[in-house]
Amino acid sequence: MKKAKSCKDSIIFSDEFKGSFYPHTCLETTLISFGFPYPDNLKIATKLEEIIRKEEVTPLTIGIRDGKILVGLKEEDFEFFAKSKDVIKANMRDVPYLLSTMKSGALTISGMLYVMDHFSLKFLASGGLGGVHIGFEKYFDISTDLFALSKFKVVLITSGFKSILDIKKSWEFLETLGVPVVGFKTDKLPGFYYRETDIYLDNYFDNIEDLINYIDFWDRFYTSSLLIVNPVPEEDEMDKKEFEDILQSVLKNLEKKKIEGKNITPFILSELHKISNGKTIRANKALLINNAKLCAKVSKLYFEK
Repeated sequence: MKKAKSCKDSIIFSDEFKGSFYPHTCLETTLISFGFPYPDNLKIATKLEEIIRKEEVTPLTIGIRDGKILVGLKEEDFEFFAKSKDVIKANMRDVPYLLSTMKSGALTISGMLYVMDHFSLKFLASGGLGGVHIGFEKYFDISTDLFALSKFKVVLITSGFKSILDIKKSWEFLETLGVPVVGFKTDKLPGFYYRETDIYLDNYFDNIEDLINYIDFWDRFYTSSLLIVNPVPEEDEMDKKEFEDILQSVLKNLEKKKIEGKNITPFILSELHKISNGKTIRANKALLINNAKLCAKVSKLYFEK
């Protein structure tokens, strides 16, 4: 088995990287390796970086390749994460293993928070947050994303929890962990594929300057991550009732086929895409673009303060 020579040899920064105190927006490799089929995954990943650069902000897509943390990807790295079948879906606990065994991993939100906190990187744009899974009583499945938010200090922008989760339980658990949640141009928690759930937010801002001011105070006085929720654009959202009906149908099929463990989420996402005639993927792409734009703007204004 190959072994890394030293910790220093396990980190490669992109040529664009200027340091953690310059405007930056980080992106996951999970959306490349597991979020979309090829070549859609490659197209959306490079498009997100282009959008961030247009805001005069440095994009940093982060992943682990052959035991090295890549803080910013080269063209061949994008191809690798888009095509390789040897990439594992890596949360925060997988990082030391991947580095020590020289293996490759696409980082989830918790993996990103772990790495970003280590390098003092502050801003992360994503799609949907992990949480408490449907059927929790049976499977006892809670995403490490929630624990990572309480443990590390990063500004994360998403469109709420992934819609295939138990959103109410996820929300209650996040509240128990004491993670602050702020809405941007919404007073309700977004539902990922749709703009609003029935959960009201205590804190929200309609003005980006007010949001930056809040982030400044959060940074001075708080120790956990900050979650900013940003709804999917109105023209791209799914009808909430339509989505819930489709999801119930998929869950019944899941139970009927006795699919369990790590196969649950891929099965649900695949079925949602088929039954919705691609509406779920269109909404997913739109909210990713929307979140990357907002994150880049917030990062630029924050560092210019």
